[in-house]
Amino acid sequence: MDGSTVGVDIGMTNVVDGEIYALDHGGMLRVKFLYRLPGGGLRLRSFNRDEYADEDYAADQIANQGLRVIGWVFWWSTIRSRRSLRLAR
Repeated sequence: MDGSTVGVDIGMTNVVDGEIYALDHGGMLRVKFLYRLPGGGLRLRSFNRDEYADEDYAADQIANQGLRVIGWVFWWSTIRSRRSLRLAR
């Protein structure tokens, strides 16, 4: 979820389909599910897939956009803000 704290194993950068990874995408930190594509490409999938469509990158796009796998996300934690309750009158 947005705002989560993550634990990243930077020694594990080889992509296993469907696992969560931290990425450097042209200087922006991103955390996504990754899937390998033919020809060295990658598919990035968001946890909240209904709001954010999959992103497919060919091998040349990965190089041109500075997309780099930082490591495998082995742990995450989210603290949610308290929702205000509205009482019916």
